[in-house]
Amino acid sequence: MISQSVQADDGGREGKWVALLIILILAIGALLLPYHQNASSERVLASHQISIKDLPSVELAMIAELRLAHEEIRNIHQDSLELESLELESVEFEGADVWPELAELKDLWLAPFIMDKSWERKGKHDWRKVAPALYQGIPTLTTGSVAVLLNSQDARPEVWLALDMPVPAPMAESDLTNEPALLDMAALINAGWKQVVFADDTSSENADHADNDSH
Repeated sequence: MISQSVQADDGGREGKWVALLIILILAIGALLLPYHQNASSERVLASHQISIKDLPSVELAMIAELRLAHEEIRNIHQDSLELESLELESVEFEGADVWPELAELKDLWLAPFIMDKSWERKGKHDWRKVAPALYQGIPTLTTGSVAVLLNSQDARPEVWLALDMPVPAPMAESDLTNEPALLDMAALINAGWKQVVFADDTSSENADHADNDSH
């Protein structure tokens, strides 16, 4: 009698090939991911925008202080709204300017508005509140950071820099805002200002909207 042993087919070989194929797909995806991310980040930048990663250290220091100041400005604004709401017991004050003045920000020792050593190194900016929630700093020195505009109207800070252009003159509210008292991005773009795009900012929608406004 001839006996023959038959090995059970448990699918082990096919399973190894499937696992190998999955590993290969994941490896290719990991290699291509940085290129996809770079392409995506380039697409969100409009002609009037600049990535924060492309700015020199002196501008990064100014922007870091402005982002912290933005949070404090928003908190003061919210506290003012709540206080005025209690006093008036109505919402009639909504159009009023309840954004902090420069004197209040300086009293709080809030950088970059206070005149300290850091302020001197950055160019001794002449800060002014040019409109509700809009703060403009014009350097009085030839060294340091360029002219800057902080827009705190929204929860996320919006920073504009006067890069590659002469030092601009202080702007008036009529130069910067349109109805209803919103920042006129087209005016800044036409004047040569650059909007800073933060690393965590994926607002391609804003870029498209601003490009449309500038035409």
